[in-house]
Amino acid sequence: MARPLLLLVAACALTGCPGSIDDPGQFLAASSGTCPPSFDVEQDLFARTCGTLGCHTGGPTLAAAGLDLTTAGVGDRLLNQTSVECDGRPMIHPTDLGASYLLDKLGDDPACGETMPQGLPPLNGTERACLERYLADLAGLEVPSGDAGVRPSSDGGPMPAGDAGVSPPADAGEPDPPAPVTLEAEAMTLSGYVVDAADGSVIRLPDATLSGTATATFDGAAGSYALHLHVMTESDGTPSVTVRIDGEAVLEETYPLAAAGNEPHTFGPVMVTLSPGASIVIEGAAEANAWARVDRLELTP
Repeated sequence: MARPLLLLVAACALTGCPGSIDDPGQFLAASSGTCPPSFDVEQDLFARTCGTLGCHTGGPTLAAAGLDLTTAGVGDRLLNQTSVECDGRPMIHPTDLGASYLLDKLGDDPACGETMPQGLPPLNGTERACLERYLADLAGLEVPSGDAGVRPSSDGGPMPAGDAGVSPPADAGEPDPPAPVTLEAEAMTLSGYVVDAADGSVIRLPDATLSGTATATFDGAAGSYALHLHVMTESDGTPSVTVRIDGEAVLEETYPLAAAGNEPHTFGPVMVTLSPGASIVIEGAAEANAWARVDRLELTP
């Protein structure tokens, strides 16, 4: 089962209650990450976490709280729709990003209903920065490139996070982005897993072995990466896999059932922030006669 890192409004309605807040901008916390250009909020955030029946999909009739976040036209709907359960507050405020109901729901004490994502960890810095940039772009607000999100200014309006009113030196250039990193499963440290005798580029659990791990130490540059895990599905079972970074699960998936034989499949992207020396562990669990085959893990800036 997929574990959304993310995310914003996962599997739940935007529940409501009467009332308002005096300073909605206070709920717009500064992010600690930056948003990589490859991150697509509508696909990598909304579609992956809200695309199940009963959540925010299926059109206004079926979508929770009447808010469809998965079909075409998401941006227009967010700009034009107000909360049906919180005094008609705009999902995205046209001039004050901090007053947006969508962002209020991420705070510790939202004006209406429960904090989102319900029952899940809060957005990490990268995810928050990407969401804020997406909303700011929709509303036509300026967010400088490379900014780590948006926070309230002293007068309650949005301003770039980290802006202290001092311009950077004119010759300050953008740092080079980190290089992509590929971890081939067969080259990782294996416990329980073995290299597949039929395909030396894939690892698998031996027959009758229920679980195993493949471990590596990250030696790339510090930064934000889109994580993709490439696996081989099987026609005789649906094993599961978890990816942990420094002990924290960042991806949890169940393999789909292959139509016949073994078929390649990719899980992700999941946005992660990595530093040199971080531990990366792939944990596989067999199911029936399917042995949680893994090909490689890719990290793209």
